[in-house]
Amino acid sequence: MRNRIIRKLAEKNTVITPDALEYLSDVDHPDCPESILERLEKDEDLPFPVCKDTISCFLNEMIEPSELEKPEERDPPERLDKIPENKIDILKDVSGESTCTGKVEEFQKYFSDRYERLKAIVEKRRDGKKSRPISRISNRPGNATIIAMIRDLYTTSSGNKMLTLEDPTGEMRGFISADSDAFEKDLLEDEVILAKGEVWENNGDFEETFAIEEIKRPGIPKMNDHSRPDFSGKIAFLGDIHVGSDTFLEDEWSDFRSWINSDEGAAEYIEYLVVPGDLIDGIGIFPDQEKELNIIDVNEQYRRLAQMFKQLPEDITIITIPGNHDIVRNTEPQPCLPEDIQELFPPNVLFFSNPALLEIEGLKILAYHGSSINDLSDMLPQVTSERPVTAMKEMMKRRHLVPVYGKKTSIAPEEKDYMVIDEVPDIFVTGHIHRTEVEDHHGIVMINSSTWQAQTEYQKMRDIKPDPGKVTILEPNTNKVSIRDFS
Repeated sequence: MRNRIIRKLAEKNTVITPDALEYLSDVDHPDCPESILERLEKDEDLPFPVCKDTISCFLNEMIEPSELEKPEERDPPERLDKIPENKIDILKDVSGESTCTGKVEEFQKYFSDRYERLKAIVEKRRDGKKSRPISRISNRPGNATIIAMIRDLYTTSSGNKMLTLEDPTGEMRGFISADSDAFEKDLLEDEVILAKGEVWENNGDFEETFAIEEIKRPGIPKMNDHSRPDFSGKIAFLGDIHVGSDTFLEDEWSDFRSWINSDEGAAEYIEYLVVPGDLIDGIGIFPDQEKELNIIDVNEQYRRLAQMFKQLPEDITIITIPGNHDIVRNTEPQPCLPEDIQELFPPNVLFFSNPALLEIEGLKILAYHGSSINDLSDMLPQVTSERPVTAMKEMMKRRHLVPVYGKKTSIAPEEKDYMVIDEVPDIFVTGHIHRTEVEDHHGIVMINSSTWQAQTEYQKMRDIKPDPGKVTILEPNTNKVSIRDFS
């Protein structure tokens, strides 16, 4: 039956993750295998890959919950045991905590949680304490302050902006004059803002409207002064390795391996290596990808990567998260890699979700692969793929990694919005764009990691020029950054 399922998925240009197959084998119900096969036959829009959450959702739809004995949830083996004692704390990680099945009510809970989390941040502002619910200012003309989510917005023919604002108590039409200071804000749907202005009553000519004069976002404190950690080592950052691609930079990686195993310069002081996703190139990510692979099998790609990591110093802790090319669900937040993949790697390699917030020896690191950088570059003129830090700043302004729902970056409707940036990190690292950029932004060290893949055919068609073969090295107790170029 396992082989029949694998073949059926191959016919539909997708694969099933090993933990999903194990989950299926653990389900004790006579109709389970045939029911799944029937569902796979009918479904024309299967995700890549088909993960445990997808299978669980199918089963809940097809089999009465009372008849279905669900297998016990298991954490990846020894994942927590591998973490160096008193050195790494997991502050946010969705692995083993996912609750979504795709039901409508889950989306309602998701947006409610997003709003409440961002509202709590905005309320810490001085003006936030003066805010009132929409239901309290409705039908009460005069000045008001609210904290609301933008449901939709558009620019009128006369050049003004109209938007719909909502909170748990109701909704209200908003108006921003082209002459107002608030007009200069690049607003996005789904972001939560503090809005100050005047309520115009319904006089028969138009409905009740909130004329917005000032807008403030959650943002980050301008004087975000973190105390220096008592950490004398260095942290290296590299991303988007893309093992399995025929454009993987084998020679450049070999030079990096030789250097990090030496006592040359900063190499001997590196204690952590952070890799923010796209560990392998995967398969089926884009049409005809197999023509650009030198390792076709996904598991073999991970085996090759495990061999490469085994050749690095074993006293360096390697921290990884998945990306859109890795074998986890494509919706974010993405859990860490499946346990059978983790078992291929040496014990100094740790696996976390995308995103993940970690505290390493007193230093808070927010690691996110960065898929939403593409969305933000499409929506905001000041954001460019050539300078990914511009997108990272916009995420911090809004305190959300994927500010707009429903764009290219898919979001799973978890009960808790893992994409909210609740805590201001010391370091914010992304990848995905295949560029190298570092900037200090209000005390946060922002890093977009380089890649180990040369320009692909897809990138050539779109004139995307990667900046590969670079390693960013941070000295946390001074925030001094250097970049080692192996290209």
